[in-house]
Amino acid sequence: MSFPSEIEEVFAEIKEEVIWVHGRWIIYRQLFLHSDKRIDLLNDVASAFFYMIQNLLLEEVQITLSKFTDPARSGKNENLSLEQLQERVEEVGNPELSVKLRSVLNQLQDTCRSCRVWRNKQLAHLDLDTSLKLLPDALPAVTIEQIDAALEITREYLNLLERFYTESETGYEHFIMHSDGDALVEMLKLGLRYDELRKLDKFSWDDLRESPWHDA
Repeated sequence: MSFPSEIEEVFAEIKEEVIWVHGRWIIYRQLFLHSDKRIDLLNDVASAFFYMIQNLLLEEVQITLSKFTDPARSGKNENLSLEQLQERVEEVGNPELSVKLRSVLNQLQDTCRSCRVWRNKQLAHLDLDTSLKLLPDALPAVTIEQIDAALEITREYLNLLERFYTESETGYEHFIMHSDGDALVEMLKLGLRYDELRKLDKFSWDDLRESPWHDA
């Protein structure tokens, strides 16, 4: 069995987005959820830079999850969202499959409720009352556990659909990147050690000038 074309065209685009949001979340976890010692290392190297990167990655993942759970359309504009995909399954797909998918999508929408509030009031828009703190409880907490759960449910939804039509699934959570957060940390370790050795006069202070990266 193969995907109906009306479903496949949306599925393929959403699948690509889901792959890359997992990539961003993997890097976030590698950098900021690995250990306290790793956080200390990042702070020693460039605390302001990594503070910004931490916020940007976290916000980007929340925004993307909000996009996934957007309605099928906003006004006259169609959205690339799971609801768009769901409607197409309900129109041209298997009825039993569409019921199963609807249940999973409802669960995802509930799980992403806090992310959507943040997206609508702070991340993609600046709600005035929220920004002026006139509504102190306007922004609910978004936890790491909630994001992990939302991504797991997103995987469940897409893999339920993919298994039905192709008898295979995608290991989104195992997205492999050779130049990821762990690779960066390894280079930072080397850089810190190099700096220590220079301070111990193990290397000339002019040694770095001989590097091809000196002027980078």
